Amino acid sequence: MKKRLKAFSRTTIALLTAALVCSPFTKAYADDTVDSLEKQTNGLQNQLDSLNQDLTSLSAEITDLASKIEDTDASVQKAELDLAAAKLDEQLQYDAMKKRIKYMYETGNTSLLQIIFSSESMGDFLNKAEFVKNITEYDRNMLDELQKVHELVAKKDSDLKAEQASLAEMKTNLDQQEQELNDKISSTSGELQASSEALAKAKEAQAAAAAALKKKQEEEAAEQQRQAEAAQTAANNTSSSSGNTDSGSSGGNTTITVPNTPAETTDLVLFAAILQCEAGGYNYDGILAVATVIMNRVESPLYPNTISGVVYQSGQFAPTWDGSLSRVLQSGPVSLCYQVAQEALGGARLASVSGCYQFRSASTGMSGINVGGNVFF
Repeated sequence: MKKRLKAFSRTTIALLTAALVCSPFTKAYADDTVDSLEKQTNGLQNQLDSLNQDLTSLSAEITDLASKIEDTDASVQKAELDLAAAKLDEQLQYDAMKKRIKYMYETGNTSLLQIIFSSESMGDFLNKAEFVKNITEYDRNMLDELQKVHELVAKKDSDLKAEQASLAEMKTNLDQQEQELNDKISSTSGELQASSEALAKAKEAQAAAAAALKKKQEEEAAEQQRQAEAAQTAANNTSSSSGNTDSGSSGGNTTITVPNTPAETTDLVLFAAILQCEAGGYNYDGILAVATVIMNRVESPLYPNTISGVVYQSGQFAPTWDGSLSRVLQSGPVSLCYQVAQEALGGARLASVSGCYQFRSASTGMSGINVGGNVFF
């Protein structure tokens, strides 16, 4: 997404500048483009704020859960100690009972029968029998009680461990949600940064293009003033018999003429700018050769049928993405490039490359027709 926004930024800058240089009616389009980027940037900022709020709430929930897990872990540890103590008490009671039984049944002087039948009277007999019974019942009751305690503690330990496992699972799920939120926040932050950069560059291009338009208008007004003054001077000099002699210029190579190609004012500026980028601003034939290739593409069904469509066709003209076209549009193309662009739109072509649709810098070593430092084929 970030790469797409950067590519969109470069294209937007070039289009805004080309559109604004000579047509005040395109300012509304430029404003719409900037407004669209502002809405996109604001939307991403709102989305990021919402995600950060969600993360804050989730972090608080994780903190509370961690506290519960800590309390449960402590309870489990205590339950395990209680269970161990209950097992020990039960075992000690059981061992004591076995020792007493063994003592009563195996020790000669204190065997159960001796205790009972050594009685001196019926009352003594009943007392001794009751004593033996009480000891036996005490051992049995104590063992039963300890077994119950053991069972209760074991159940509590089991329940706490189940709760501990459940809390651990909840913690894992919340940690996963937190990671997903962090990933989304990172992605949205990247998109927001790219959108903000695109917006800043679009505003910069909008301002630069407006300045270029103002400069162009001032130059045109000055040129009109100069032409008016020249016309007035010429009129003053024709009082006897004289007339102006129009002069023209052409490149050193042979030119041909094809029917006029309609073009918008913005196409003329964009055309002149790309000619300056690709052919420089001083070699007439070299500039016309590049113009011929571009017009051949406009008139071919294999390419877009507009100047801007051909110039901004993906992967075709490096100045559209390396910033040089934008710089020329900001400063305004030189007059020779305007002249050649107007002539090419009017039908002028360089005969030697009239069948060419491609060109490369002569420094690449490509074979073809060399004109003005470019090889055409």
